[in-house]
Amino acid sequence: MKQCASLVRWASSCLLRREWEQLRLVVHGLVAASAADPANEPPWIVQAFLISGEDHRFFRHGGIDVLAVCRAVWRGKVLGRREGASTIEMQLVRVLTGRFEPTFARKIREAGLATLLAASVAKSQLPALYLRVGYYGTNMTGYASACLRLGFDPRNLTSREAATLVARLKYPEPATRSERVSKLISLRTAHLLRLHADHLGTVTYCSLPGGVE
Repeated sequence: MKQCASLVRWASSCLLRREWEQLRLVVHGLVAASAADPANEPPWIVQAFLISGEDHRFFRHGGIDVLAVCRAVWRGKVLGRREGASTIEMQLVRVLTGRFEPTFARKIREAGLATLLAASVAKSQLPALYLRVGYYGTNMTGYASACLRLGFDPRNLTSREAATLVARLKYPEPATRSERVSKLISLRTAHLLRLHADHLGTVTYCSLPGGVE
């Protein structure tokens, strides 16, 4: 998988040089801000739930999860079911560039920039960076804002609080209460708790700073 990412990274460094230079400045600004504010770093448990739910092969790819891409294509073509294959790097690129158009060209550009991001920033720093800027719902842009709105202690979340927070990255909470979205968040929370239990003691979190809970 990392060999494929290396090829994409080489092509991207040529074709996306201008876009990458702009994005690189933003990313390294976030890294510097994170280093200057360690007290508000999302704790290990939240980063672990993010990896379990969004990208469980995170530490085994170079920005693109080839297995997830192949599975998504197969399920889309054979079963007619849409399935995402975005890595944490790709999701971070999407948020920072503000590009959300549902086009193949955007996905290709996003994948290319993700490989450059993975080579530019330590993998162990990326989950926290994404959590810091992710969109969790109305008036909940960024980890600190989401914790404040939900009444969570940002430095000391329980497993369930961490799961319900990360669930909102997939199902952002609207300004007006929605029974449908609330149910989706609840189901996603339960799913994340099961995934986390399965991943404890495996290589899923092997390089994540902070150790186990």
